[in-house]
Amino acid sequence: MRTIATAVTLLATTALLTGCTEEQAYCVDLAGYAASATGVDPTKPAEYVKILDDAKKLQDSAPADVKDDWAVVVKFAEKAQKAGSDRVELARLSKETGAVLTAYKAITTHAKDACKVDVPSLN
Repeated sequence: MRTIATAVTLLATTALLTGCTEEQAYCVDLAGYAASATGVDPTKPAEYVKILDDAKKLQDSAPADVKDDWAVVVKFAEKAQKAGSDRVELARLSKETGAVLTAYKAITTHAKDACKVDVPSLN
């Protein structure tokens, strides 16, 4: 019985530490992203291409609270990349920035609260 209790305690502790480690890794990646995201103009979809690679990595490692928000940012950045320098397509995309800014606001709030990282604001 004592062995079972010890095993359960060990498993619970390991699960807890693994969760912290994943959250900490996300926070470290987020801090790196914060440095590269400065200067991105939210009114210009082409600017989102600058953050696409980092945003994809963060989407993969993001906690459930902001995983969907990162998906919105990544999808928008991918559309901007596909549009390239097509002004008509970029103008169409600029109409979608509201949803992206809402998702990004959730990301910045979570970053500050959970990771103590100030992510540059896009608005």
